[in-house]
Amino acid sequence: MELLVNGGASASEVSVTLSALRTGLDKFCLLRCTVGLVSPRKSKQLPVVMSKKEVQRMMEAARTLRDKLLLTVLYATGLRVAEVARLQWSDFDFDRQQIRVQLGKGKKDRYVMLADDLLPLMRQLWRHTKGVGYLFPSEGRRVDRHLSPRTIQRAVKQARILSGIGKAVTPHSFRHSFATHLIESGTDIRFIQKLLGHTNLETTSLYTKVARMKATAVASPLDQLRDEPGSSSESSGRQPKPRPSVGRMRLEVDPNPDSNGAYAVTLGVWKDGQLLPLPGMRATMPRQDWVSLQIPLQDSWEPTLRCLPTAQRERLESPEFFSQVQREVAKQILRIRDAEPSQAIKT
Repeated sequence: MELLVNGGASASEVSVTLSALRTGLDKFCLLRCTVGLVSPRKSKQLPVVMSKKEVQRMMEAARTLRDKLLLTVLYATGLRVAEVARLQWSDFDFDRQQIRVQLGKGKKDRYVMLADDLLPLMRQLWRHTKGVGYLFPSEGRRVDRHLSPRTIQRAVKQARILSGIGKAVTPHSFRHSFATHLIESGTDIRFIQKLLGHTNLETTSLYTKVARMKATAVASPLDQLRDEPGSSSESSGRQPKPRPSVGRMRLEVDPNPDSNGAYAVTLGVWKDGQLLPLPGMRATMPRQDWVSLQIPLQDSWEPTLRCLPTAQRERLESPEFFSQVQREVAKQILRIRDAEPSQAIKT
């Protein structure tokens, strides 16, 4: 116990260790060696809550369609990350606009709202998948496995970095934002408690400490994003400046996938007659209608980015650039699969 306390262990770790010692030594062995030891008090930190503009920026910064849908579902429903990963098409009731959460925390089922703004995208995906299996299947070929919570955490982290948000945003931050924005819109706290699946109302009342109260109609916070200004330039009445061009680039997809079904993507930017490489990109097609683009860490691109002007570098690091690359890669993979060309298609 002294080693834990002096070593800077968290209050939770010290409390769990003390409970184990008290159970094993005092209750079972009757030694009474923990008498007088008090569990440390846990710190009470307020949750990280994003504004509606920050939620929009996170969704726009998502690199793939799957990541965008992940972030949208996290915010629209307020589900925990493990609950989102286990969502199946059979859980969606489009007629009643409800989503059934099976065996959530505490092994309890509950229903959450299905936002109006999610319906067009869900119906579009339904036509391709026929409503079979998990909403977010595993990245491999196994359709009977759902996406891991760790993969969802990485997708949120990538979107946070690309959006430039300095807050410590995690998948649970979307749940905090969901509850806080509902309280701000005037929703009854007991209704929010049922949506979040909280046993005690005291747990839900935490969000009243960070909410800015206002009275509006009860609705999913996702539906209220349509009334929010798209950017700060719109709110100021000024037209946004066009993004600078990155110049001439080369994009090539290897027509021969590896054993895991991944396509190697060669990307480079021309500067002074020389092609500077941006290596490490890979693309997969976990579904027939779904192309996922894997971007390497920024360190592998740093030698090339240092050689470019500031405007070009900022453009290469923007979410719009990755969305454009993802669209072009998807087109080439579809061409390769449909026509089976003898060599890679270059643009």
